[in-house]
Amino acid sequence: MDVEFAFLCDAATESGGKLNALGIGIDRLLLTELPQHHRRLTLVSRIAFDPEDAGDHEFRIELMGPDGAPVAPAVQAQLHIQIADPSAATRANVMIELTNPQFTVVGPHEAKVALDGVELFALPLEVSLRQPA
Repeated sequence: MDVEFAFLCDAATESGGKLNALGIGIDRLLLTELPQHHRRLTLVSRIAFDPEDAGDHEFRIELMGPDGAPVAPAVQAQLHIQIADPSAATRANVMIELTNPQFTVVGPHEAKVALDGVELFALPLEVSLRQPA
């Protein structure tokens, strides 16, 4: 299994195997006050699976604050991998919307992604306060 790419964005869709994303590459939020809800963040990744990865897997995403506390409810899903051609990797586009996360502190946050309890990757998200002009 190989994570080909992953990023946070405002919104994403898939059409015919192609990904469409808006506001790609969010790695910093500049907020006006705390606590503050952010309408949504979408995590997008493409994962290549090998033949030995076939079957059911538990997929989990957690958005965590600097203290390790969740910023939004964890998203869990069952992922069924069916290998079409055993001689080539099978790719899956994964798009998960993190709805209405509430940020209460500034500092480094992370979107952590795990498969079967093993962390695949973590995306950094720095939260800062905008200084008044």
